[in-house]
Amino acid sequence: MQHHLKEIEQKLNPYAAKVDKPYADFRKLCTNYDVSGIRLPQLREVFQEGFSFSDLPHDEQVPIWDYVWKHSNNHEVMQMPLFYFEARAKKNLNTLKDWKALKTWIDQIDGWEHGDRLAAIYAVLYEYNRDALYPVWQKWNKNKNPWKRRNGLLALIYYASPKRTYPPLTKVLPLVKPLITDPDPYIQKAVGWTLRECYKLYPQKTYQFLTKEILNLSATAFSYSTEKLTGEEKQILKQRRKSKKRSATVIQ
Repeated sequence: MQHHLKEIEQKLNPYAAKVDKPYADFRKLCTNYDVSGIRLPQLREVFQEGFSFSDLPHDEQVPIWDYVWKHSNNHEVMQMPLFYFEARAKKNLNTLKDWKALKTWIDQIDGWEHGDRLAAIYAVLYEYNRDALYPVWQKWNKNKNPWKRRNGLLALIYYASPKRTYPPLTKVLPLVKPLITDPDPYIQKAVGWTLRECYKLYPQKTYQFLTKEILNLSATAFSYSTEKLTGEEKQILKQRRKSKKRSATVIQ
């Protein structure tokens, strides 16, 4: 498997030699992995060109990509396995066989870029395997690893689309509520993101939930969660939020 990893590294080397240093420095703020600073369009170009193993059957490619993901210490190289399963997810070919490998990938996540791409893949897997994966999201909801808490939440919906099917709100809100007061800033973004997508699917009940939790939502979660509300709804919530904060201050 190591020679496959070397092959990917060698294909990326010419791009890394022409790196945009300010961009590379910016990317380093998002991860502790080594950063080459190669931009996303160039990475996708390399992936589309393919590798010596790209025409192998899926079952033979999975252990290769699993090895690359777990043995590389380079941020850009690690995008390649994610690109592979991302493309597979778009074809709706995900099975629990894929999950056996992908469930361990969360342990290598250390930033939002890899994390969100993996969450999008998990979301499609969950769509077709809800009974098997929902208990996993429940466990991750309480995990010490913040990326597990974040991904278990994002994977419930990710982006709402009319082309996909989604769990009922009764499956989503029980995982949102415990994380409303989570101190991790990326989880706060995930809370807001998930509620925003919930509103697209279940506007009335989600709005009721936002109204009830109005004072508990962080500024970040509130900002994200209200993005798709009507102007009137957003103004009402803002006023209620201000009023309740004033009342809380007076009582103290």
